Amino acid sequence: MSSMGEDEVVRAITTTNYIQAHIWEQALRDAGIRCRVDGDELVTGVGLPGMPAEIWVHKEDLDRAREVLDELESAHSEEMEEDEEPD
Repeated sequence: MSSMGEDEVVRAITTTNYIQAHIWEQALRDAGIRCRVDGDELVTGVGLPGMPAEIWVHKEDLDRAREVLDELESAHSEEMEEDEEPD
């Protein structure tokens, strides 16, 4: 995202799953948090699986971004638990 100056952004989270990175990116954008994914081009363009993809946000958005990411992880964990329960 070209509107972010390098001195204004911080890494919010890192993953080796670039698809997950873009899901998180969309959730952050839906929450009104400006962000970008870096590193995913290494997987999609060069074909280096397992390379990290990072989500970067503005410093002032970091706490809110972590809250959103924690909420996503919590919801995902609850879904996984429900799937494991016998019918």
